Amino acid sequence: MRPAPPYDTGMPGRPDAAAPAAGRAIGAPRPAVDWVRLRTRARTASRRAHAPYSGLRVGAAGLTAEGRIVIGCNVENASYGLTLCAECGLVSALRASGAGSLLAVSVVAGDGAPLTPCGRCRQLLLELGGPDLLVDRGAGAEPVALRALLPGAFDAAELGRRRGP
Repeated sequence: MRPAPPYDTGMPGRPDAAAPAAGRAIGAPRPAVDWVRLRTRARTASRRAHAPYSGLRVGAAGLTAEGRIVIGCNVENASYGLTLCAECGLVSALRASGAGSLLAVSVVAGDGAPLTPCGRCRQLLLELGGPDLLVDRGAGAEPVALRALLPGAFDAAELGRRRGP
């Protein structure tokens, strides 16, 4: 079985067929978020995780502005500090696939239950999704905007204002 690409347009064998060449047009409606599908893709990604030390397999799936799904999983290292979170893999796959920005993300453990991204990962997601990025909180719960999880975020605009002369 050939591994799935780090994104999914719903068209097997034709990963870019449903995605526009450029990002979502200004003023274009945001794609609807299919949270069940996003969670399913995140859980599938969690099965591919490398977690021999903690045993906590984590998967992440993000919906892009183009309507594609990009996935990532955690990759542990014996030193723990060098471990890559699932969100890191997601962000890397997003950029490597040429996708634009993230609109929504679901992060789950191997059991399929949602995990809230840690502070480091919230910052990573902010860079590529912005404060309005929706974060999954699980079935029956409303998603939360990243701005609520990362109040007072240090972003590119703040960096520009704070640079020295």
